Amino acid sequence: MFENLSIAGRATSRPQPPWRVRHIQHGFTLIEILVVVAIIGILATLAAPSFLGLLANSSVTRATNGFISDTRYARGEAMRRGKSVTICRTANSTAASPVCSTGNGATVGGWMQGWVVFLDSNSNGSFDAATDIVLRAQEPMAGVSDFFAVGVSTPTAVSTGNGIIYDATGRAIGQSGRWLVHASGSFATNNYYTRTLCMNSVGRVKVQTGDVACS
Repeated sequence: MFENLSIAGRATSRPQPPWRVRHIQHGFTLIEILVVVAIIGILATLAAPSFLGLLANSSVTRATNGFISDTRYARGEAMRRGKSVTICRTANSTAASPVCSTGNGATVGGWMQGWVVFLDSNSNGSFDAATDIVLRAQEPMAGVSDFFAVGVSTPTAVSTGNGIIYDATGRAIGQSGRWLVHASGSFATNNYYTRTLCMNSVGRVKVQTGDVACS
């Protein structure tokens, strides 16, 4: 009886032949890694234009929304205070005494260089440090190639557009306007990423997609 148990014990401890031992491999082979890297590269190449387009659209939207928001704010403050409020483009919007730009907005950087909203005590459209008060300031914008004023009647006629003066009733004094905003880089000539801003005589601004005439 004991002998049989001993034999059984020896039988169970007998080593397996080398050809029956399984080897477990961990990780990836070099070929698998190269395939994954190639797939990632292809997907990145396909996704890059869409991602850049998303950034371009976001930059243009941010610029137009910022401008519309500040024109509404300027108009509201003019009515609330019962005094003229001006929004003008300027190259030094964060200065203690910002200087409203003059000349043609299309040739000197336009509104993309920034703007300032201020209480305009004498309604002259220029900031006078002694009497005027800065209400809001917009720094230069990134992601847009230009932001400038153009003629109201035709999509291509460029005109001077340096500022908007809102009187105490909230109307834009003797003004109507049209602005174009283009994305930067390769999207600058793509009409899908272009925005047209139209301001009526009341001073309200609306946005349209593309380089279009104001109706």
